[in-house]
Amino acid sequence: MRARRLLFWLLTLVLFFAGCQTPQRTIRQPQPAPAETLQVVFFDIGQGDSALVRFPNGKTMLIDGGPTSAGARLVAKLRQRGIQRLDWVVGTHPHSDHIGGLIAVLKAFPVEEIWDSGFVYESPVYRDYLLAARGAKNQAGKRPPFRVALKGTKIQPAPDITVEVLAPSKPYLTGTSSDPNNNSIVLRIDTGSARFLFTGDMEEALRRRLYQQGANLRAEVLKVAHHGSHDGTDVPLLRRVRPQIAVISCGQGNVYGHPHKETLQALQAFGVRVYRTDLQGDITVRLVGKTLQVLPERSPSAQEQRSPRERTRFIGNPRSKVYHAPDCARLPQPSNRVYFPTREAAERAGYRPHKECLGDY
Repeated sequence: MRARRLLFWLLTLVLFFAGCQTPQRTIRQPQPAPAETLQVVFFDIGQGDSALVRFPNGKTMLIDGGPTSAGARLVAKLRQRGIQRLDWVVGTHPHSDHIGGLIAVLKAFPVEEIWDSGFVYESPVYRDYLLAARGAKNQAGKRPPFRVALKGTKIQPAPDITVEVLAPSKPYLTGTSSDPNNNSIVLRIDTGSARFLFTGDMEEALRRRLYQQGANLRAEVLKVAHHGSHDGTDVPLLRRVRPQIAVISCGQGNVYGHPHKETLQALQAFGVRVYRTDLQGDITVRLVGKTLQVLPERSPSAQEQRSPRERTRFIGNPRSKVYHAPDCARLPQPSNRVYFPTREAAERAGYRPHKECLGDY
């Protein structure tokens, strides 16, 4: 009798723990990269961008740091991966969702050089970022150089690897839909066997300038511009880049509806393998020899795989502060939309219902 009871409880425990498993949400712990490997980790830091490049010789480059609220999390992620110093810290442009988290990073780690677009932008976050850069220290305890990285800036961080800045260039673009976005640092890492293109929040105006300048945009791995917004990626760009792998950095359930349907459709039409931080967490891309490996932190659930627009119930107009039903005949233009999962979320953000489509909702 005692043996039967013991067997019963053992089976119960096995079934209980088996029922607790969620294979669609498998979490993979970060693993050290093999020797002689280039590794890029695209961090899941919410609605923003941040990527760590670790070169085969151990040197490191951090490209953006996500929003200010992600700073402590980003520092913890870097430490979890054994980072004790950073050779280069790159702020692609002065929007808070790219440089906010760098404030904490610059205070937490020795930094050898800081790269900035040089485009001046007035905001409290940008001011705090500049103050953090001024107070940063390198391993020798001195202030690191603050470098305006314009087109033509080129370094060789490791043997046979080149990092080249393709944008911005002077005169800075002005009068665009977003001047900070269109003066983003765009850089390309070339290993000879594979290339990585980082695009910041590049929009149409900057793409046109790059085309006119004859920039070499060819890359196997594309960091998709502007969190997958429709204004960041188009067919002419993909024809020039011809990526095999695309990574979209955006926040889960973000109010902007990123990534936009137009971007996902364009990438799909080109047969690009798409990875997203909002669905798959930290995404690691390794170049082992001549082979690219992609290691997402987790697998998305079926619900998560639905696009933000499919999960959206209401669409707001940030100019009028009015929100609409998704099938309303008077929706704002795609470039002038924000997305809300519930009426309560829209109204907490200061929006009121559109009378024609939601008057009797």
